Amino acid sequence: MDFPQIDWVLQFDCPEDIETYIHRVGRTARYKSKGNGLLFLSNSEAEFVKKLEQKKIELKLLKSNPKKCLTIKNALSRLNAENQDLKYLA
Repeated sequence: MDFPQIDWVLQFDCPEDIETYIHRVGRTARYKSKGNGLLFLSNSEAEFVKKLEQKKIELKLLKSNPKKCLTIKNALSRLNAENQDLKYLA
């Protein structure tokens, strides 16, 4: 698929490998265009950064401001308590 006006790709789940990461980011920067990718990683997924660095993929580390972070844990717990099917799927 080609999306000519897309210049950002946001990834909220860690790709299983470098090839998948490149394929996803490849949705941007087509032909002579430039593009950007933003990959969100949890602390447990931080090892993926080393794999990207080994492949000489240019990175810029951005850290979140802990004072501005919100949690959805309570909202998810409430949803699971209210809906048994959802709780089963979770």
